[in-house]
Amino acid sequence: MISMYGMPAEGPGVLAIFETSDPNAAAAISGVVVASGGLHNVKLLRLLTQDELVQVRQKASQLRSSFKPPGK
Repeated sequence: MISMYGMPAEGPGVLAIFETSDPNAAAAISGVVVASGGLHNVKLLRLLTQDELVQVRQKASQLRSSFKPPGK
């Protein structure tokens, strides 16, 4: 775990930030914790680094020119 914060905005809660070398491991960890009954209303969010965001924006730019919405 990298850090942990309280979240009073949506009621009592906790935000835990952790890093894994495999995104599938994060989903598995979340599933195990929820299945144990220890936590409820769990949200798993993938955070992107600035380098990853640049790559996403570049890919979106490439795809935008070839995408046609349905019915157009």
